[in-house]
Amino acid sequence: MTISPVTAQGSGAGTRYSVTAQAGCGAWSGSQVTASRRPVPSGATRGTISSGPASTGAATATGYFGSGKDQPLIGDWNCDGIDTPGLYRRSGGAVYLRNSNTQGIADIRFFFGNPGDLPLAGDFDGDGCDSVSMYRPSEARIFVINELGSNNAGLGAAEFDFMFGNPGDKPFVGDFDGDGIDTVGLHRESTGLVYFRNTLTTGIAHSQFIYGDPGDVLVSGDWDGDGDDTVAVYRPSNGLLYVKLDNTQGYADAAIPAGNGYQTLAPHRR
Repeated sequence: MTISPVTAQGSGAGTRYSVTAQAGCGAWSGSQVTASRRPVPSGATRGTISSGPASTGAATATGYFGSGKDQPLIGDWNCDGIDTPGLYRRSGGAVYLRNSNTQGIADIRFFFGNPGDLPLAGDFDGDGCDSVSMYRPSEARIFVINELGSNNAGLGAAEFDFMFGNPGDKPFVGDFDGDGIDTVGLHRESTGLVYFRNTLTTGIAHSQFIYGDPGDVLVSGDWDGDGDDTVAVYRPSNGLLYVKLDNTQGYADAAIPAGNGYQTLAPHRR
């Protein structure tokens, strides 16, 4: 990945997103990462991520969408095989999704979850379409639904509702066993503990290990294109993304410059 600076325009009153094209990272191809950070004053410089070495000519789409406090998402909302941005407004449970990698208003709007929930984007039934589910940190509870809402209406009850992990751990989503269905993992930022299940049910972790340093931001993706997702951590202090190609404890298989100051990362796996 390479970094190119851009200048904020206007008041910057929106969540800045960068969407990378599928071009691979160095010698391997697979997931890429979208980075989002909150607005900066007009005229300030901020970074955007472009995928792949400069020689690949990989495209990057950038723009503003929603408000600066919204939680960014990436997913294939209309089942066309292309990941596009979304936002979750934690203050009121509103979901806003775009079906193209362009700036504009939401194509899909609905409500799901409670204020304070954390959104989870993934294909939880293996149908090739992503939906938006929720993790409730205060209860260590996961709510999964396999459809999207519409027309600013409420979405209804979750199809899966189960407890997992400890309150306060940070959720992430991935297909960890390569069966085509996404499930949920958790990351304890204070210790670097990573643990996940391969089914959408309560129970102990199917796998757990320590990875990264306290304060790292964890994401998962199919970094080498082998069909299963593994973890990576972004270290805000040096702007590097440390990628693992298997879900085990140990050193990173690659360290990729990803820019400084990002508060949230969202993987897109297609």
